[in-house]
Amino acid sequence: MNSKLPYAIVKNIGEAFLRSYQKEFGLDYTVFRFFNTYGPKQSRDFVVSKFIRSALANEDITLYGDGLQTRTFCYIDDNTEACLNAFHKGEVLNDVVNIGSDSEITIKELAQVIIELTGSSSKLVHLPPLEEGDMTRRMPDIARMRQLLGRDPMPLRQGLERVLAAWNVRG
Repeated sequence: MNSKLPYAIVKNIGEAFLRSYQKEFGLDYTVFRFFNTYGPKQSRDFVVSKFIRSALANEDITLYGDGLQTRTFCYIDDNTEACLNAFHKGEVLNDVVNIGSDSEITIKELAQVIIELTGSSSKLVHLPPLEEGDMTRRMPDIARMRQLLGRDPMPLRQGLERVLAAWNVRG
């Protein structure tokens, strides 16, 4: 993949290939668009893991810019359940579904919630915004995911409590 191509364009090209193969060869597909999945075994490179590690060590938590950019976070169990339900029910064939949450939180608020939940003495430290920029807002339409789950996704605070419980077990 050409790293100079924007992420969204590359995804759209992949989806166009799937549509073409379905039309030409009858190959069914489902595209899951994942939005900020988090959970107990998440890679150390993602914001939730970074913030939790820093908070548990009472280290400063670094925010780029003012920290007011918003994101939504989807707990891994909701992610997995929605995908499995789509498969087992034969839904979302030859189509796309967003897998995520539509409950927005600023990155600064995320850090503050993690500090509170961990009882940390971490301080927020603001660095200059990223040179390549940062999306100020990212929120998917998850109506189809709600249908697949038959409920709302898990609230972020509850998911973070589960992550912290798992981290303490592995301690």
